[in-house]
Amino acid sequence: MIRIAQISDLHFSKFSLSPTQFFSKRWLGNLNLLLNRAKEYVNERPLSLIPLFKEKGITHVIIAGDLTTTSSKQEYKIAKEFVDALKEAGMTVFAIPGNHDHYTKKADRTKVFYENFPSPKRKPFSISDHGVTSLPLTDGWHLVLMDTTYASPLTSSNGYFSPIIEQNLKKLLTKINPEENILLVNHFPFFQHDTRRRRLIRGEKLREIIASHPNIQLYLHGHTHRRTIADLRPNGLPLILDSGSTGHHYGSWNALELSATSLNLTVHKWNGEWEAIDRQTFSFETKPWYQKGLRFKCTGCGKCCTKKGYVWLEEEDIKALSKHFNLSENAFIKKYTRNCGFDLALLDNPGSDDCIFLKDKKLCEVYDARPKQCRTFPWWPQNLRTPSDWEEVKKECEGIDHEDAPLIPFSEIKNERER
Repeated sequence: MIRIAQISDLHFSKFSLSPTQFFSKRWLGNLNLLLNRAKEYVNERPLSLIPLFKEKGITHVIIAGDLTTTSSKQEYKIAKEFVDALKEAGMTVFAIPGNHDHYTKKADRTKVFYENFPSPKRKPFSISDHGVTSLPLTDGWHLVLMDTTYASPLTSSNGYFSPIIEQNLKKLLTKINPEENILLVNHFPFFQHDTRRRRLIRGEKLREIIASHPNIQLYLHGHTHRRTIADLRPNGLPLILDSGSTGHHYGSWNALELSATSLNLTVHKWNGEWEAIDRQTFSFETKPWYQKGLRFKCTGCGKCCTKKGYVWLEEEDIKALSKHFNLSENAFIKKYTRNCGFDLALLDNPGSDDCIFLKDKKLCEVYDARPKQCRTFPWWPQNLRTPSDWEEVKKECEGIDHEDAPLIPFSEIKNERER
């Protein structure tokens, strides 16, 4: 079990009189700070959490955005000092930006948030470049971090789940073991309950993806400044947690004791001191639907190597294929691959959409050195999400439930997928 503190909307602030603020919307933020926020938010409030976190044995801190108010250098300095203090106290910190952290076009363009809080270095996705990243969190859990912020117009605080981030998220989710639960963190809620100027644009698309991945069991967000606990799993959506605004005069935060099969949640609120105001326990089912095994036998039909699509390459694939052709890695990449965004894929056959290494519609020219994507078919995470996903693949692959196909046990499916 790990102990996570979920905090959000700290809104560290530093009033500025600089005339350059009038070249951006920062003047509006400073005016709001002068008239309202300075009375409602206390820079010292989040700092008071550090000794309490140590006392409660918090191991991880998740900050769901809006560390600053106008994304100024002075505010980022205060926010960084706070995060550094958490790390010095021995805690692992994951921080994503909120709309106030990309408050101006310059802050958004220069990615000032990631200058102060570098993205976790995870391949093949970086949150600063792709808008999403993932990493193992604890036994049975994977953490997915998302950045849907942008420099919104003058009176708007919208987020934007762009088509590019949508595609990156879909691709990232296919690489996560479907037996693992996912904790997804985004600054914005995906529901469209707020005013039009405070919503996540294309949030309905994010909701569709989440609904199609039942292993996304937890969705942590901020932005609304409203404490929320909504268990929507009976409706095919995750357990949703919003910690409320931790930096507010009457701030709040969540403590999550998370194991592979359970979550003990404690909500805290400031009332002269931090006090627990609510406790709830949730359990999670970890057994996949195919735990009794699946029937499959490769017939060598070659259909999985035909039609339009991509064969994505990892570093190990490039090394193996380069060695197979007795080429340098650079020479192999130049001759046989194409750039697709930030990633590499094999070229298609010039005369068709088939894989360039498929011969006579059935034979793989590089079978012994074939990429991981090919070696692990049909045990891809997206094929194993639900029984209906498996049935869809079956329409294209004659080896699934073939009359001569043996029952492949769950343990072997797991080994095949991970090899």
